[in-house]
Amino acid sequence: MADFEDITGWQDELEAFEKTEEGRAFFAGNKRYRGRKMPYENVVQMVDLIFADEELHEALKKGIWWTAYTEEHDLEPHQEEFWELNPIEAHDTLIAFKRWYLMKAPVPFDDSNLIVAIWLATDIEEGKLTSLRIGQAKDFIKEHYPLYVAFSGETK
Repeated sequence: MADFEDITGWQDELEAFEKTEEGRAFFAGNKRYRGRKMPYENVVQMVDLIFADEELHEALKKGIWWTAYTEEHDLEPHQEEFWELNPIEAHDTLIAFKRWYLMKAPVPFDDSNLIVAIWLATDIEEGKLTSLRIGQAKDFIKEHYPLYVAFSGETK
């Protein structure tokens, strides 16, 4: 089982792994897991890691700000302001973190499935949920993200 207690250096670890033959094969091979639900326990762990790491939490908050800003100002990608203000580095940080988590997690799923952890972290940050460790959280997930999260006993 991977150690998630201290994730210091996760970006360097990912970068080094991606440069190896093993890393390239790993990420190419995980596409076969598309559509597989992410286990609830992994969702909780990933959300906890996002909130525990200052850089990841800031990236999450920048993404939330950006979404609200684009909606408030009705910005579209063809507008110059869209690209001037877009916190691309925050998006890239969260994308890289998903890839790192996929590399470290002990269960097979594709990195596209991991977006649900970022959505749920956003829901918590925005106050739609207080925690994933309360009973209502499972009901919320079953209502809003049934295609993405598997609970005990579910396989797909």
